[in-house]
Amino acid sequence: MMWKIATAALSAVATFSTLASAEPISNCIETDLCYQVAVPSSSASSGQGDIYYQMRASTRYSWVAMGQGTRMAGANIFVMYADGRGNVTVSPRAGRGHVMPQPDSSVQIRLLAGSGVSADGQTMVANFACSNCHRWGGGSMSLASNAASYIGAYMVGAAPSNPTSTSAAIDQHDSHASWQFDLTRASIATNANPYVSSGGSGSGSGSGTGSGGGVSTGPAPGSGNGVTQVQSGGDTARLIMAHGIIMALVMVVLYPLGSLLMPLIGNMFLHGGVQMIAFLLMWAGFGLGVIVSRDTVGFAATHTLLGTVVVALFGIQPLLGVAHHLHFRKNGGRGAISHVHIWYGRILMLLGVVNGGLGLQLANARNSFVIAYSVVAAVLFVAYAGAKAVGVMRKKKNSSSRAGVSDEERRRKEQAEQISPAGSYR
Repeated sequence: MMWKIATAALSAVATFSTLASAEPISNCIETDLCYQVAVPSSSASSGQGDIYYQMRASTRYSWVAMGQGTRMAGANIFVMYADGRGNVTVSPRAGRGHVMPQPDSSVQIRLLAGSGVSADGQTMVANFACSNCHRWGGGSMSLASNAASYIGAYMVGAAPSNPTSTSAAIDQHDSHASWQFDLTRASIATNANPYVSSGGSGSGSGSGTGSGGGVSTGPAPGSGNGVTQVQSGGDTARLIMAHGIIMALVMVVLYPLGSLLMPLIGNMFLHGGVQMIAFLLMWAGFGLGVIVSRDTVGFAATHTLLGTVVVALFGIQPLLGVAHHLHFRKNGGRGAISHVHIWYGRILMLLGVVNGGLGLQLANARNSFVIAYSVVAAVLFVAYAGAKAVGVMRKKKNSSSRAGVSDEERRRKEQAEQISPAGSYR
């Protein structure tokens, strides 16, 4: 009996010691950008309640964000930016895909003491508690998980316009990352602010605008124990850029250019060569798009759906081109299959250009990219229409010339038939 009591006592002491020594765990995706999380034991045991977060970053960032989830689509995201008054704004947002997350008023957060911008203006910190982050519109998370999925992102630059608003517009991130927190190692004994020694609450409102009570001097970012790195966001950003460049080159430049070569030059081999290059690049860009979509927006977005359809339909265009060529060689002119090949290609090129615009919208691209894409597409459209008009006029001219020669030859033949073998007219 005494042995059982001693064992229970030792177990209780060990448990108390573990809780007493527990502290927030952290992950830094850059040397000057770190995230921390702490879970009160009461929240972990009940499966709901407060969870404490900290975002600490250099003020060189326009904004930084952390989200619960494996990717932007469906994530519960918190965006922090300096408000221009020595404080910070924390905006709870819902991830809808690779677009600007939308403010989500259903997420209940409290900004805590220690939040604000440092006296030297070099660091911004947000300490906040969320009381309903075990479940949100796009998913849920166990507060006792040993592999809770998180994402982080940032953009370098000036603070957003209207930085005191939780609905401020933010530009596309420069990079992002994903990782897993072992929340069982982030357990804290009491339900109180773990990032300052006082543990008190700041005067920030539930909307997430800080009161600038001084930057936290609580636990510094740890060594990363309890953190599993999953993916570097810089790679995904580069893949998105590569996908966009390749598909824009294919749909806006190469396909229209290859089509222009027929009415302008009339060289079937040159036309086919350019179109085949575009065809192969299209599939390469599509492959990158599949990888990017899997890690970001998923496959339900309009851009990904339409893009998949357009690329699949382009898959049979070379076969229609071969059929058109064979018909032309056999009959010396166009047939029904020729017009199918031509108009089928024109419709797909138009859909491809439109889908490129949807891609820019989905990526929340800067206005300069949108303007450049629109200008190039417009110039190529005018060039394409002009070349087709030139081709039509040249064809009519050639037809008229052939018709004129035929009439002259016919008149000569008629005159010859009027002349007798002796050289006299009949």
